[in-house]
Amino acid sequence: MGRLIHPGELIATPNFNFTRDQAGLWTGTHEFHCPKNELARLIPGKGERHHFLEFLGVSEVTIAGLAGNLVRLVVGYAGFQASFERGDESGESDLAEYTLTLSTSEEPVETFSEYDSLSAFDIQEAAELARNPPKPADGKEVKEVDKTGWDPLKVRLFDDLRSGLEAYREPRVIWTKRWVSDARPNNLNRIGEIDTPEGNPPPVAAGRNWMNVGVVSRERGAVFENELSWELSGRGGWNAFYYGEQE
Repeated sequence: MGRLIHPGELIATPNFNFTRDQAGLWTGTHEFHCPKNELARLIPGKGERHHFLEFLGVSEVTIAGLAGNLVRLVVGYAGFQASFERGDESGESDLAEYTLTLSTSEEPVETFSEYDSLSAFDIQEAAELARNPPKPADGKEVKEVDKTGWDPLKVRLFDDLRSGLEAYREPRVIWTKRWVSDARPNNLNRIGEIDTPEGNPPPVAAGRNWMNVGVVSRERGAVFENELSWELSGRGGWNAFYYGEQE
């Protein structure tokens, strides 16, 4: 049946399985039995330490069945063993997992890099005339726009917008660090600023750079599972006026 942890109360069975992932996070389950009439009192609380793997804390509990007067509990645990993972005094594992995500996002046609040589006035005029072409007083027909002397790029922008093209797909690159710690991250001052990613991100060109775009921290048992992400800019980099280091 199992061995008694607290005589006459909670019983630990030999059925347990724990796994460590690449970021140093240990997760798994251990099966326990307890008397049916003591269930409410004996259900392990969130974060309660495992009885012999003390670096693990309770993350979830499942009531999995009943055999006679005994209830079967499957208890989920999570944690990291700092000494084993060679963690330092910061309370963080030095094992980190890095992920590169490539996708695309929709951006307004007017922001396409090929139009950077046009003035802001030319871009605005082409867009306004394409979307709201001039009409005679009776408003019954659209006047032909006089494009004499226009830059060929301005003509291209006007024609594309006039045909209904409003957006193009811009590559989007995210570099993410995932790690575990025994406390929530508190070094969050660079979020929303141009930053140098940790790890070994891919090389970039054409003046691109990275912005720290935020942290996700999830409490799991006796550990916090964290993700810190950086987003790659388009050509020319993030605007330092808006995204540079703030005083």
